[in-house]
Amino acid sequence: MEDLIAYADIIGTVAGILVLSSFIPQLMKAYKTKKMFDVSAHLMILISSGMLLWVIYGFIRSDPVIIGTNTAGFALNITLLIMKIRYDKMQQNSTVKA
Repeated sequence: MEDLIAYADIIGTVAGILVLSSFIPQLMKAYKTKKMFDVSAHLMILISSGMLLWVIYGFIRSDPVIIGTNTAGFALNITLLIMKIRYDKMQQNSTVKA
């Protein structure tokens, strides 16, 4: 049974790494282009809320894989949301001045 738990931890860790790595291309694109008008803030808010609940669940279950993965995902998602707010505001300001 301990072997099964060890495999589950490995699978959970790999799954977390794959999910977290999916944020990297969007972060890089947003940083380079300074544009995120086509990315939904509602989606990021919903995902962040879900990840925060997963973190709470992870603490209740004392599961470091769930806690770590979702804490990192929450941070990445909040970073994207902040970038969206800033870059959308920059776009609006540049449009108004033109």
